[in-house]
Amino acid sequence: MNVDWINGATQKELDQFKSVCNQLLSRTYLVKTLCRADKVRVNNPDYLFLSSHYAEVREYLALLDWDLRKDDFNGYFYVVNTDEANRCQLDKDQTAILLAIRMIYDENQERLGLEHDAICTVRDLLEKVVTDYAILSARPNMKDVKRALTLLDNHCVIQRIEGKYSQGSCKFAILPTVLSVVSSEKLDAVVSVLRKEEDSEEAEEDIAD
Repeated sequence: MNVDWINGATQKELDQFKSVCNQLLSRTYLVKTLCRADKVRVNNPDYLFLSSHYAEVREYLALLDWDLRKDDFNGYFYVVNTDEANRCQLDKDQTAILLAIRMIYDENQERLGLEHDAICTVRDLLEKVVTDYAILSARPNMKDVKRALTLLDNHCVIQRIEGKYSQGSCKFAILPTVLSVVSSEKLDAVVSVLRKEEDSEEAEEDIAD
């Protein structure tokens, strides 16, 4: 750890250092820009701080078995536990929603340009999950949808812009961090598995009837 920097840092710098580390450990990602309710994008001061003090933060987190990484092109930092601990476990509906969010991002990527974020509503997302992508055979209830989207928001995969996640009209931004959450290599394979599970469950129900 760079003791010289610590000793020479101001109290404001130390406070921001702690804030940045806590955000990474609790939310996994730290993004370059944030989207306000009026859709205007603003620079994230914590991202700028981390860009300037990447070496110090990376060295500190390494002591806690966390590897700090960055994606300069898409504009975010993230951490990976070197012991492969502290993994977030998703249930079936949460996984399906995450995959649909990743696919929506892919659909919008060509027109995103430097914006990087894709804007979506909960209603559009559920339509994609059930109809367009056919990942699930029926819509999850809104309580489960809210739980899934809140979890993804807490981990900086999406950012709520307007409304509540329990409402179909709720608008949110899909952040570029979704690219590292679900790699393109795993996307098709996981979707295929979920679709097979849905088909199997429907077949079992038909037999039971």
